[in-house]
Amino acid sequence: MLLTTIRFVVATLSIVLFAGNGMAQAYLHQVFVLNEGWSNWQTGEMIEPATLGVYDPGLQTYSVLDTLEGAGFVSDALILDERLYIAADGQLLMYDANSYELLTSMQVVGIRQMVHAEGRIYVTRGDVDEGGLNLPLDAYLQWYNAETLLLEGALSSNAGPEYATEGIALIEDQLFIGINNAFDWGNEVGRIGRFDLNTETYVEWDLGEEGKNPNHLFATDGQIMSVNNRDYGSTSLSVLNPQLDVVETVLVSEANAGCLAATMDGSTLKYQITGEGQVRASHVSSPAISTPWLEDSPAYYGVVVDPVSGDWYGSVTDYSTFGYIEIRDTEGTFQGQFECGVSPGVLCADVRNLNQVMEIQEERRPFESPVDVAGRRTPGSFHGFQLIIGSDGQKVLRTRQ
Repeated sequence: MLLTTIRFVVATLSIVLFAGNGMAQAYLHQVFVLNEGWSNWQTGEMIEPATLGVYDPGLQTYSVLDTLEGAGFVSDALILDERLYIAADGQLLMYDANSYELLTSMQVVGIRQMVHAEGRIYVTRGDVDEGGLNLPLDAYLQWYNAETLLLEGALSSNAGPEYATEGIALIEDQLFIGINNAFDWGNEVGRIGRFDLNTETYVEWDLGEEGKNPNHLFATDGQIMSVNNRDYGSTSLSVLNPQLDVVETVLVSEANAGCLAATMDGSTLKYQITGEGQVRASHVSSPAISTPWLEDSPAYYGVVVDPVSGDWYGSVTDYSTFGYIEIRDTEGTFQGQFECGVSPGVLCADVRNLNQVMEIQEERRPFESPVDVAGRRTPGSFHGFQLIIGSDGQKVLRTRQ
């Protein structure tokens, strides 16, 4: 009886909840928010500490999970096998994405952005010294064991990138790295490197004079698209086609500053120029064409797009007293917002799959109101059952007594 009921649950959820959706069993479980807080830059005093928070899209609640001790900023986060990895001011942290326990950490000087491949966390690097000057490193690409966070290897500056790196993206077994030398003020460069994970060979492409200071790097349609902050007085976009060995770099029209928030939504880059009250959109096939996606918007600091619904989660802050997240649909229509911490700069969507949740238990008990697939409401509630996914990743099937 239980097996029949479970099959009916999964079939009902697949048909009713996700009909026509390519990610048929997927749902947004939670959104992690990394708040940088703020400190007095003159004295170094931390006035508002950096924190890790989580938003539950079903309950529409936000809660603080942990304080990131000693972190003055957060530069990246990623989800892997129900674990959350955070790059936070010289630290690589690994949390359990269910219990929110800090599992382990590793000091990684200059850690910037991360990507996972073949059981390893690859990280780009760049930093300043205690005097605020560029910090030379012996390797600007390193990789760590995804289970233990132990250092497994590095690409030395003699064999790989010679300058500070930032963005990182993966196309199959090819790792692409944005090289910008961004901490050596006035001496920025513009290159994209490729490290072959199989042969461990390395090559570079020059983005040209207008492609200096690549910050964001995205992989889409077998190509790499970068957002370049140049000298922070203007912005350019570059598209690298590694198969054809071709690079195209174009200036963003009427952009009088660098780019802050940016994300890839399918094959379309959605990005905001600092100081502009709109979000622009450029397709990878035509980077020179820039059109408004959102014509009237606040200044976003960080952004993530829910891969299931396409909803936009954009953070807004004054960097000292408040922070909140706006939620908009694929058309840019405002859906709601929630308050978080100060300076929420990194957002991370935890998308899960119904058939990958750990196990199903059956409870026979009364229930009052319908709940969704993440623990609150499902159409199946009207058919005499509730499927609940708890924070521990377990399914509980409730049937009427």
